[in-house]
Amino acid sequence: MTAPASALDLFETHLLVSDLGRSLAFYRDVVGLLPALEEPPRGAAFLWIGQPGEAMLGLWSLGSAPLGVASHVAFKASLENIMAACKRLRSMNVTPLSFFATETDEPSVIAWMPAAAVYFRDPDGHLLEYLAMLDSPPEPDAGILPWSQWAARTELVAPATAAVRILPHTGPRSELRALFTMAEDSDAQLDSYLDAGEVLVAVAGERLVGHLQLVDAAEAGQSEIKNMAVDPAHRHRGIGRALIRAAVDRAQERKRSTLAVATAAADIDNLRFYQRAGFRMRTVERDAFTPATGYPPQASVGGIELRDRVWLDLDLG
Repeated sequence: MTAPASALDLFETHLLVSDLGRSLAFYRDVVGLLPALEEPPRGAAFLWIGQPGEAMLGLWSLGSAPLGVASHVAFKASLENIMAACKRLRSMNVTPLSFFATETDEPSVIAWMPAAAVYFRDPDGHLLEYLAMLDSPPEPDAGILPWSQWAARTELVAPATAAVRILPHTGPRSELRALFTMAEDSDAQLDSYLDAGEVLVAVAGERLVGHLQLVDAAEAGQSEIKNMAVDPAHRHRGIGRALIRAAVDRAQERKRSTLAVATAAADIDNLRFYQRAGFRMRTVERDAFTPATGYPPQASVGGIELRDRVWLDLDLG
């Protein structure tokens, strides 16, 4: 018997849609696919997945006929893009979903693979998925869990490597704007302080994977962490802690007695991170994140309305 040809990869898949123009715009603008061909007489359109020639999605119009079956399509993506997907989807008025089809602000981890994934639906109800395989051992017994829980499980076995260096940043701040925006939702606020103080950067190889902006605080004898972020693909490896330690060293060199930081009361992960690093809560600044201060209306973090700011500090004495 002749052996069957070995399939190397999936090249194309097809979906039935009720409004071809609407779906074409959705897959182009929201999903990020490149249109390849439109054939109005056949009620069809085709888009490239990735670069032209790599893989293809076909959309076929049923007109006003009801769709009988909702399909599921997963798109391979980078972990960096998956970590940013919830925020990006919300900016396009698309609701990010967990593996269990509940609204979410973080990826789900399918531990038996393991892979990180964010789900969402197209205008016809088809379930779409961005997925990235993780460079970790499979854990079948862990089931399906939120990214934050997976990260907490793996945090102790994924320390920062010696190859990550903490250095002062000497170039233009504009080079770091993408990192700054991970920790700042208001462009107006960011513009007001982007060039303030000094910035420490975490460098892995030749790539900037994190930063911390250190400024003089309003109170005498105090330094403030104004903005800090680590690239999503490099989180939970001890890089944030390394940046904090470098900031402490800088503040002590300047004879500062306290290191302060502020974060959203809604951001439970940030509150956990800073308290684990030794910071203690000091005060709550109500209604710090409003349209009047440059923040989008009805913004939320993990389902908690973004309104109040929590100030924490670390005693350097």
